[in-house]
Amino acid sequence: MHKLILILSTILIFANSCIGQSDLDSKQIEKYFDKKSRNELVKLVSFVDSLILSKTELKEIAKAYHQYLDLLHENAANGNLEWAFDEEMKYNFLSNIDSTVFNKIWFKSTTSRIVKTRDTTLYNPENFVSIDLNNTGDFMRLIHDLGKNNQYYKDFFGAIEISGGLSPSIVAGFLSNNKDFDFNNSNDRLWAAVFLLTLEESVEKKVKRYLNE
Repeated sequence: MHKLILILSTILIFANSCIGQSDLDSKQIEKYFDKKSRNELVKLVSFVDSLILSKTELKEIAKAYHQYLDLLHENAANGNLEWAFDEEMKYNFLSNIDSTVFNKIWFKSTTSRIVKTRDTTLYNPENFVSIDLNNTGDFMRLIHDLGKNNQYYKDFFGAIEISGGLSPSIVAGFLSNNKDFDFNNSNDRLWAAVFLLTLEESVEKKVKRYLNE
């Protein structure tokens, strides 16, 4: 029943899609994603748009993104790092994204030999899934391209190249500087959507869900 609710929620999200194909037709995005791939990006951004609008109860998308990211920044400053979307819904959505497009943005890991929390240790858990940015994929090539004229993207790309993924310093940097981004701009909106989908729940929450499945 819970899975059915997630599927119905996803359908409702797409029914209220906030972004159109033409909104992701920037020259930079077109360079790395063909028309078919951009259709998948529209689904991705629309999914995040709808979650952000629902959580903030705002109607203007750019203000909603800023308010939501500011809230995450405030929560992090207060020690609350539970900032990821509900992972069951997130992975249900991502499983329906074209695999070629998914792989241009992320890599998926399902092999963790040992997973530890404060009171639980899992040895060789099967299908213990996590994702991170594919630092050699086309999406990161897009970020590198944007960095030629934008210091933040240049810094993000350099940090991701060094860390191999979305490190805590990258997360903190974007949250604290989100006011410098225009989320009516297709490049900034796509980055924000990918950023938010890449954030993972804490290991404790992931282990608890894994044990309850």
